[in-house]
Amino acid sequence: MKTYFDEFTKLSLNKMAQKITDMTYCYQETRVPTTHYKKLLGKSVEEMVESSVAINLIDTYVKTLKTLHDENPKWFMQALLCIDMKITPANIKANEYQALELTHAKFLEDKAKHISKEYLEMYEDIRDNGATYRVE
Repeated sequence: MKTYFDEFTKLSLNKMAQKITDMTYCYQETRVPTTHYKKLLGKSVEEMVESSVAINLIDTYVKTLKTLHDENPKWFMQALLCIDMKITPANIKANEYQALELTHAKFLEDKAKHISKEYLEMYEDIRDNGATYRVE
């Protein structure tokens, strides 16, 4: 049995973009210009794969960071602080170590997040409303 997909893959770029626009409109009358799909369908495979590769690399980072955090949350937080403050732990001074210890204690007391509230709110705003609705 032949499916719509079988016929769809034989269409030209222009017709394919138009058909996707039509299908999108059928979902709650959502309007997306044909040029949007035409642009996406005309991208090279390398460009399309790039975001997939990025997500896989981010996933690797997340797993690694989660493991480090789970092993020792204190050292994890202090390592992030060292990175932000450009401190080399191998050459740390007594006052810098004291600052790391006391900053971590305050971090725990405040039940703080590793990312500033400003960036967490920005992420949630873009996730929930889209980037085009964000006005600075």
